[in-house]
Parts: sequence; C-alpha cells; structure tokens
Amino acid sequence: MVILDSMIARYIFCFIVLLLVVFTYCHISKLRTINNHLDIIQVCDPEPEIILEMFDHHKPIIFQKELRYWKEFKNFINKDLSSIKNTIATNTQINYSTIIKTNLEPLNLPLSYDWTIDIRNIILDDKSGVFFIQQNNYLQCFGCVTGQFRIIIAPPDQKKHLEPFTNHVSTLDATSLLDKNPAELNFIEVIIREGNMIYIPWNWFYFIYRPDMSKETVIIDCINKSILCF
Repeated sequence: MVILDSMIARYIFCFIVLLLVVFTYCHISKLRTINNHLDIIQVCDPEPEIILEMFDHHKPIIFQKELRYWKEFKNFINKDLSSIKNTIATNTQINYSTIIKTNLEPLNLPLSYDWTIDIRNIILDDKSGVFFIQQNNYLQCFGCVTGQFRIIIAPPDQKKHLEPFTNHVSTLDATSLLDKNPAELNFIEVIIREGNMIYIPWNWFYFIYRPDMSKETVIIDCINKSILCF
C-alpha cells in the first residue's frame, strides 16, 4: 500500500511538472511572436483584459496619462530628479516602490514575481549618435515623469540595416539612415509627454533621447520579472 501511494505521488508530481513545462513553453512561444507591422496602439486607462488583448498584437503601445492615475507617484510629474529622490528618501512612511508595482500589476506577465524600477534622467539629445537597442525583455515600459522624450522605433525585420550588435546594442550610428531619402530604414519617431508611458515589444529596436536640452527629462523605466524570463 505504501509503495502504491508512493508511485501515485510520483506520477502526480511528474504530471504537474509536465503541465508547467507545457504552460511555460506555450507562453514563451507566444511572447516571442514577431509582428513587423509598424503600427502603434494608443489607449487611455484600459481595463486589464483589454491590456492582455493589446499585448497579443505585439506592437508598441502608448498608455496615455498612465502615470497620472498612479496614487502618490502622480505628484512627481513635472518635478526634477533631485526633488523626486529627496521626497522618496524623506517620506519613509510611503512605500513608493509598492505603489508603482501595484499600479503595474494589470500588465504582469504570467508567473510574474516582481518589477525592476529605475527613475533617471535622459542624457542623450538630438546631437548624440543614434545607436539602437534591441529589446530583449518580454515586458518593458518607459514612462515620462518630467519634460518629454522622443523615441525612435523600428520593427524586428529592420535588423539587417542596424547590424552589428554587441549586448543588444547596435554599434552602427544610424543617424545617416534616418536622414536618407528615399528611406531605407522602416521606422517611426514618437513624442512621449509627461504622464504617458510606452511599451516596447520583444525584439523591436528603439532609441530614446530628449529634444529639449534646456529642460530636464525624467523617466521611469519598468521591467517585469517573470519565471518565463529564465
């Protein structure tokens, strides 16, 4: 009887492991789906189920006014980075990290367990070289806290124009490509204003810079952590 119970437990365990493997494989295959159509989805305060549907299109998404809906954090909009850091350091009774992650929960990947959050300035400007980054995160969003930033986006099938890459960063200055007429590179440039947030799909290319050197540009960089990322 003990041997039989042990065998049944082993079969159940193997079955659960198999289900997890199939579940993970299916989701990773779905996340790695490529869409080369250069379209951008724009939405304002969507319902969670709508967000999941939008992610299935594998296109860049602009979440309009997103940061303005975040309790407590919305007070940072249009503030300089030093003021934001000082407020976070002095108001220890407010857990800003938890507030940010709670607002990001509707975007969570399956088997998600955390977010990496970075609030920083954009240093590059329109005089900087354009070195595209290839997105290697399954879910990464950039929100504009202060000022505005511009983001140049190209779909995955444009890799041939941007090679070679080192650690997912192109070593080719694409400035001349952007100015060519007729255009060789299929790309679009978007302005992200205060309070807005943009999602860059896996394997797409992007370059972020600030157009106005007279004003500070503060962004929040959010990367979802999921078991699927391993």
